Amino acid sequence: MDATKRDAVNMRIRRMAHSDIDAVLALAQSGITYRDLAASDLGGPLDMSFVAEADDRVIGFILARVQYIMIPFTEVCLVHSIAVADEYRMKGIGARLVSELQSHCIAEGIHTMRALVEQRDTGTRLFVEYLGFHRSNVINYDKTVET
Repeated sequence: MDATKRDAVNMRIRRMAHSDIDAVLALAQSGITYRDLAASDLGGPLDMSFVAEADDRVIGFILARVQYIMIPFTEVCLVHSIAVADEYRMKGIGARLVSELQSHCIAEGIHTMRALVEQRDTGTRLFVEYLGFHRSNVINYDKTVET
């Protein structure tokens, strides 16, 4: 898609706030819950989340947080989720959200951004690779704990 079409959306990107929770949940297709967002300390010192607004509504978001990872012990901006409303997709909004987050990381002295992507989600994998992310040397192992 050419730059003219991508730039046709008149939007602004700003830090995510508690008042955005309902709009973000409406866009989220990855199982994010109200509890997840409330527990992420939106606006707190470790929060790195942003929303994109156009036409007086939230049309996209990036949910991210600073975490301290032990492999090696370092400060990382961990991207949990990116979503854009269907009618605004393929207009560069996701890339602009990631760019805004990257600028914020630079301002905060954070040198690593890590995106969590489900292994089978080819579309998201291709998207983050297009934005310059590469596979990490860290492998996650999950264990389901049942009571």
